Amino acid sequence: MKLKIAFLTLIFSFICFPAMSAQEWITIAEKTVDYKAEVDKIKPHKNEKKVESIKLKCTQGTINLRKIVINMSDGESKTVDNLGVLTSGLSSRAITVPKGDSEIDSIELSYDSVGNQKLGLVGVSAKGKVEVLGRKAKDK
Repeated sequence: MKLKIAFLTLIFSFICFPAMSAQEWITIAEKTVDYKAEVDKIKPHKNEKKVESIKLKCTQGTINLRKIVINMSDGESKTVDNLGVLTSGLSSRAITVPKGDSEIDSIELSYDSVGNQKLGLVGVSAKGKVEVLGRKAKDK
């Protein structure tokens, strides 16, 4: 009986998980982070403004993400604090974009790159690079 349940669970996972992974994350914006605390306003690429959730991925260096504000075209905004420190290859948690017929107008990132210019010159710490990834809404 236990073997049958395990087998059915395995079959079910092969059927369900490929459908879940069909929604791929796409790059909607990129930014290079200087060696100082700053706030940058990023505009998504033209065709990638309508997404249901976003996340940030560090592609180089180490970045301390303090706050993100998602500004929508209808004037609504969503603020998320304390996203933590990301190192190269790591991503933040997914952040749900406010629902409605509007699209993302801009994304404000409050962060700093861990390291400094002197270390960067000798190759010890590179400037941080971050990608904003979006997941498109499900087709209905």
